Amino acid sequence: MPESGAITRIDNVPLTEQARKAILQAITEKRFSRRLPSEESLAEMLNVSRTTIRTALQSLEQDGIVTRKRAIGTTINAHVRPSSLALHRMIGFDDLLAEKGHEVEVIIDWERAKAPEEMTTPFDLETGEDCLLSQKSYFADGILAIYIRDIVPWKNVRAEEWSGPEGVPASIFEFSAQAWNRPVDHAVAEIIPCLKTAEGSTRLPIEPNEAFIRLHESHFDDKGEFVAGSVVDVDSDFLHFEVFRRR
Repeated sequence: MPESGAITRIDNVPLTEQARKAILQAITEKRFSRRLPSEESLAEMLNVSRTTIRTALQSLEQDGIVTRKRAIGTTINAHVRPSSLALHRMIGFDDLLAEKGHEVEVIIDWERAKAPEEMTTPFDLETGEDCLLSQKSYFADGILAIYIRDIVPWKNVRAEEWSGPEGVPASIFEFSAQAWNRPVDHAVAEIIPCLKTAEGSTRLPIEPNEAFIRLHESHFDDKGEFVAGSVVDVDSDFLHFEVFRRR
């Protein structure tokens, strides 16, 4: 029998991507144990065809989330947990910290300004270009755990939707869906190991010469065109990233 209520039914397109997202969310929230229900059961839960489920599971298998074998079914790989899937999912860093059990507070500052060189260099943008810039501080249990700077070319912002920084969601993905001409479809993150310098190369409250992770995250629309960039500094005591490799 299907595990009723384990996943919310979906009715909108694109169905394959929604099915993949729903199954992945159920896995990370531990609604299933070691093995997923059958394709038929998942199709019934999500109100989609078995073909849609099969394609979604193939995508999850390619990403190393599940393993599918004839006569055994679909098993959840042992390494799978929210921290190891952090960069697989387009959700906000506040949600990632909350998943790890932290009490989260986010302080955001957005402004329209000319793009500074230190923000344009990682993303091949023009210095001085009119942009929307942010500084976002993510506190976990009162300690600064993640510090993010976003840069969005102003030409991608729907001016009529921009009334100031008040009420802007912390997640750049949610913000793009609300107020951008071309919302984020996917992102690519370059992982850069760093050391904090004596001059303070990051706002993270760590000691000089202590290591932290910096992400240069490029955001793209559904046509693969660059729409925004983020420089993300992460204290590894709160969140770390893993790379899954398979033969």
